[in-house]
Amino acid sequence: MIIRSRAVLLSRASLISLMLVAMGGVAHAEEPSKAGEPDTIVTDVVITGRRPLAESQAVALQLQKNSDSLVSVLSADAVGALPDQNIAFAIGRLPGVAVERDQGQARYVNLRGAPVYWTTLSFDGLSVVSPEGRSSRFDNIPSAIASLITVEKAIVPSMPGNTVAGNVDIRTRRAFDYKGQRINGKLGWGRVKLGGGDEIDSNIVYSNVFGDKFGIVAQASYYSREMATDNWETDPYLANTVDPNKRFAREHENKHYRLTRRNMSASIRADYKFDENNSIFASTINTYFNDDELRDNFIFRLDQGTDAAGNRYDTSAAYINANNPTFGTSYGARINARIDYRNTKEAMSTNTIGGEHRWNKLSASWRLNYTFTQDGRDTPVTFAFQSPSSFLLRPTVEYDFRNGNVNTVKLFQTGGLTGARTRGAQVTNIEDFQFPMTSAGNLKGGDFTNALTAKADFDYEAELGGHETKFEFGGMWTDRTKKSRESAFSQSFSGSTAPVWAQFATDIGYLGSQNLNYTFRYTDKEYTTNFMKGLVAAGTATKTDTTANYWRVGEMITAGYAMGTTRFDWGNIVYGVRVERIQNEGQAYVSFPTSGATPAGVRLVKTKSNDTLFYPSAHLNWNLRQDLKLRVGVTTSASRADFDDLRPNFTFSDSNQTVSGGNPNAKPERQVGLDTYLEWYAGQETFFSAGVFYKDLKDVLVQTSRTFGDTSLNTNGVDRSGYAFTGIDNAGAGNLKGIELFFSGTARTFVENNNLPDWLGGFGTRLSGTWTSSEVTLPSFGGVPARTISVLGTSDAVYNVQAIYEKYGMTLRLAYQYRTPWGQSVGAYRVTNGGTYPSDNGDIFWDSDEEMDFSARYRVNKNLEVFFDASNLTNQGSRRYGDQSRYPIEYERFGRRYVGGVRFNF
Repeated sequence: MIIRSRAVLLSRASLISLMLVAMGGVAHAEEPSKAGEPDTIVTDVVITGRRPLAESQAVALQLQKNSDSLVSVLSADAVGALPDQNIAFAIGRLPGVAVERDQGQARYVNLRGAPVYWTTLSFDGLSVVSPEGRSSRFDNIPSAIASLITVEKAIVPSMPGNTVAGNVDIRTRRAFDYKGQRINGKLGWGRVKLGGGDEIDSNIVYSNVFGDKFGIVAQASYYSREMATDNWETDPYLANTVDPNKRFAREHENKHYRLTRRNMSASIRADYKFDENNSIFASTINTYFNDDELRDNFIFRLDQGTDAAGNRYDTSAAYINANNPTFGTSYGARINARIDYRNTKEAMSTNTIGGEHRWNKLSASWRLNYTFTQDGRDTPVTFAFQSPSSFLLRPTVEYDFRNGNVNTVKLFQTGGLTGARTRGAQVTNIEDFQFPMTSAGNLKGGDFTNALTAKADFDYEAELGGHETKFEFGGMWTDRTKKSRESAFSQSFSGSTAPVWAQFATDIGYLGSQNLNYTFRYTDKEYTTNFMKGLVAAGTATKTDTTANYWRVGEMITAGYAMGTTRFDWGNIVYGVRVERIQNEGQAYVSFPTSGATPAGVRLVKTKSNDTLFYPSAHLNWNLRQDLKLRVGVTTSASRADFDDLRPNFTFSDSNQTVSGGNPNAKPERQVGLDTYLEWYAGQETFFSAGVFYKDLKDVLVQTSRTFGDTSLNTNGVDRSGYAFTGIDNAGAGNLKGIELFFSGTARTFVENNNLPDWLGGFGTRLSGTWTSSEVTLPSFGGVPARTISVLGTSDAVYNVQAIYEKYGMTLRLAYQYRTPWGQSVGAYRVTNGGTYPSDNGDIFWDSDEEMDFSARYRVNKNLEVFFDASNLTNQGSRRYGDQSRYPIEYERFGRRYVGGVRFNF
């Protein structure tokens, strides 16, 4: 099949038609030339369905070339399937895109080194709220729902103003993409090496068109993975005034995870065409993410021990001067053990009705949407255990943190006297020590969001100064409410009747691969959960007052925009402005102590704010040659604090004169951006781009400290406005700048032109690199001088490399991604002996991250394909550190994964 497309700008319908052909649909992208137009330059894109990666890439490049702004496109292949399980994995292969992972699974997206909350999400052009809020999660969206994904890196007025780094638009499947009935899907099964669990990956899509007027498409998917995790945590690092360069860790922890992760989705879309110019649709997209997580934790509180002479760990000068923070011994340290079962549920349901209409030169598009999201944090079991007070019943712990990737402890008996402690024989079974239960509890709750949205867009084809111009204008209204609610039960234990670990233990041994230097037994999920239920049923576990954890934040946005696209012989200019009116309200309960005649209790605190923001932008798309395009864009944007950061549920201490919590007065951080890109479409399957980008930042949002400056907590003559506040706030100014390079190509044309063996034409590659530099100035506070940090979430470099071979019905792909360290959060610092040092961990960073994946596919016939996927082949762990790399605070390893199965298409 051959698509013939003009190198001049195509209509939106024509661009979409290109994508349809890649999925086996029927479309014609060629349009007749109008009178007075230059001769049409025709390029051929050959779609055979036998080289799915190369052919879908060719279609994606054609869409990208004809776009009015800077985009990267990922098109479904000839079977209608993207090459990765979820959306985050899929777009993580595109240039300028990096991912952040959870339990080894891609979750968040960083565009061109920017923070994750600078990236917005939309379905079919309509922005939706993510369960977590501003930070859009992509791991709970299976790739099976998408026919096309467009990463829009240049901001235009029709996009929401909080789109800063870019928007990820997911075009869902629709029945008119195909002729008649279509059924396709996937069924895969595999193993997770670490823990030996099963992995299942499946989806099915059904579509049909009835009488050329009505079409329906339905989709469902199911993914699950059973796994164990290697994990240790060494933190927080304690500050001292004796030698601030010696930072001792308070504790070392092993979190022994057993985890079952599930992703499910179901969607239905119905379209009705009245005629070629008028159509309506209704759709529902539902995604569900569940982590059934069992944690059996052992925490070794080194700070509760001493040296042999009884000098307290990290608090006495004698201990600090004589000992090493990375290798030493704590005599009589305490064991804190925990059983935490977490049943995290994240759900999203977005439901839309809409229509598309055209009257001669005027087109209209409208949407009405209701979205509900749930960000659950159910904890059916949370048990705490603790060593007795006598140091003779506690372990002597030898800690070894010298490696930084393999922090370990060894356990010994403790003997001697208070001032002359001794290390006894090594203990290899942790249950040989006493650590009875001290408390049992559970929690049920989460954050729930309801959003109503109405959106209308219009465009009109006219002339401006003798040049064809498309004028676009429209408006949007959205009302979002997010609230948090919880309920909990708890019970305390003490004395000889307190339960012990053995009561909940199974015979299952360690499933991980770390050298722990001790043995333990995992706990029994059914017995442990029923034990907690029994405490509640018997009335011995009492309901906990969670009123102070309730909060609600509302946000109403009324927006309008106007823009134009004026076309010239050499390209076009896109220009316009967007205006948004944002109204926020919040309420939360705050606990107050007894003050004079006023008893202690909780009080509902309410806040309101509003703002009006303008977002002008302009873009130039210059066709230097038929195959060479220059893009220059100037954009403005503003990112607002997340919903839970805007909540007014403060916690304060009159004795310490401190306040912490949300910040309803946080202002939006503002950005002005400049993009300059050069795109070279060197051939049907060869593409190169190079670009530079810059963003000027103001009022950057970070966790910081300042004077509270608010009277809402003042009661009975107590003025708390001067207390020290810690929370999200606007820091100083900054900038982010970078370079992005991308190459995609195959050897096919070179092989054909040089009469080389045909099999060599199957080789191809995709290479991308993004290099960024950023800085934000944090203001001085509490004697700590102003300091400069990088924008959180920014890596200095991100690399994507893919080696591909496609020939004879076979597709092989080896994909590798690497990114340098990036900041996660801003910590507290203090001045000691004239130097600035972290108060505990300080700023927290994720260390460099890499992943290598391999996929193989073989087309048996036009209806059947077999596949094999291998993920996380390098098995590199995820590592976090505080302030400097030599202070690691967490390390996790997730193991390799292997899945094989079939794809079908009828």
